[in-house]
Amino acid sequence: MLQRRSTILFIILVILPLALLAWLGTYLIRDAEKRTDASMQAILAERLSSADHHLLHDMRQLTDRLDTWGAQSIGSARLMSQRLATHPWVAQTWSVAGDTSPVESFEGRATYRPNQSFNAGDRIKAILESTQNPDSMPQFVSALEDGGPPFQRIHVSGPLTPAQQRSSQWMTYLKMYGYHIDDRPVLSETPFTWSGWHVGDSMFIYWHRFADGSLSCAMMNPRLLMNSLFQRLPQPGLAVPPGRMMLTTVKGIPLHQWGKKLPGSEDTPAAHRACSEPLSQWEMAYTPANEEFPKPYLFPILLGVSSGIVLVFVVGWLYFHESAREIRVAQQRVTFVNQISHELKTPLTNIRLYAEMASHRAESQGDTIAKRQLSVVEAETSRLDRLIQNVLNYARQQRDKLTVQPKPLALDQIVSRIVEFWKPLLENKGFEIVSTLNGPDTINADPDAIEQILGNLISNVDKYANAGKWISIRTEHDARSARIIVEDHGPGIPAGKRRTVFEPFERLRSDLAEGVSGTGIGLTISRELAQLHGGTLAVCPNYRDGARFILTLPNHS
Repeated sequence: MLQRRSTILFIILVILPLALLAWLGTYLIRDAEKRTDASMQAILAERLSSADHHLLHDMRQLTDRLDTWGAQSIGSARLMSQRLATHPWVAQTWSVAGDTSPVESFEGRATYRPNQSFNAGDRIKAILESTQNPDSMPQFVSALEDGGPPFQRIHVSGPLTPAQQRSSQWMTYLKMYGYHIDDRPVLSETPFTWSGWHVGDSMFIYWHRFADGSLSCAMMNPRLLMNSLFQRLPQPGLAVPPGRMMLTTVKGIPLHQWGKKLPGSEDTPAAHRACSEPLSQWEMAYTPANEEFPKPYLFPILLGVSSGIVLVFVVGWLYFHESAREIRVAQQRVTFVNQISHELKTPLTNIRLYAEMASHRAESQGDTIAKRQLSVVEAETSRLDRLIQNVLNYARQQRDKLTVQPKPLALDQIVSRIVEFWKPLLENKGFEIVSTLNGPDTINADPDAIEQILGNLISNVDKYANAGKWISIRTEHDARSARIIVEDHGPGIPAGKRRTVFEPFERLRSDLAEGVSGTGIGLTISRELAQLHGGTLAVCPNYRDGARFILTLPNHS
């Protein structure tokens, strides 16, 4: 019992606080890391978004310049293509009067040879199909008051998956108005035109379609175009980031990188972002330097948790050291008392035997005085025997050797015999004894155990409820159980003591000056004997006139 209780206390006092401290430390560390990582991700997302916005803004400015460059030849796609061919970044231009008209080509100033899979006719056909019906195009003007996206993808059959949106397939993008404050189409007699980009696999084709359906296209030299964009990175006015900013294709091919590249920037990127349309085939990534986002300062957390763990260990060690010492002393006392009790059993048996023999002789000789005196000797001998038996049973319980030997018996006979045994003593002290026996005919129980339990209960009434001068002993039964109920009109048991009275050496009163003596293990042994029968021994909480103990036994005959 003490070992199980020590184990439970060890779990409560040491294991549970250690588990809570470990959980708390882990939680605080993870929370600090999460907050640091969330702050880092927010900063990096803003940095990548700023770089993406800058690239997109430069792309829009280039589109506006090409529109202005060709606006000098408004009304003729052929003249505009000739004009665009003089641009230093343009490798080749095309013009076509309509969907069925022949394509006219012009060599540009920039030398560039696309790969063999490129077919100019297919690209021009794709642009014409994308822009053949202006009424079916998305809204030309951004619906956002603060300026919407500068470009929008057009002529797409069905929604694209995220993988398709970022793939290297050719896409056609339309320049949206409303990106700048004064960037609105002006109603005039001049026929309206629109322009944009046709992009695929890092190739850029600027297109400009007129109201009459004619189309002017210009294939840019990718290297010159990208160099122009990359040279403005990092964006003017902003500090160079301490880490490494990279621009790659969606396939992972490096295009450009910048930053101070301080130690730590060669690690795996901590943040990614796909570029906005029409540069969605590119991707940006950033690897921060070591000094940019230092690790969270975990020393206070580790110090606090470690101090708590050490404190728990110290308190636990002190407690169990003291507890082990007390248990050792208690075991030594029990062992000593157990040995003494064994030594007392033999002379006590002899005293009891000779007292009974003397009592019979006095009764046969009609010596009533000697008979009364010898009855006192017998009662005191029985009380001493009961105390010794409690001590021996408690010692067996501590060694897990306490057992019972159930056998069929008439419960009322046992109870009646015990009541008759106690009756003279209690009546001499002025007790009124009420006995009501309605037990089962037979029940499986250990008669010695039942006698000891009931004897302990009546003995407690004798010791603690003497003021009430009343005791009731009842038996009753139903189909499932049999009960022995002992009641008194004494001071009762306080609510807070109803469980602890069954603990070893727990006593409501121990003042010998009040005439209350005992070992404090009677109820402990009684409850253990009841449990060995498969029953219970409990204090009734609803009884207000004193104390009521109920012994419940399984009614299996």
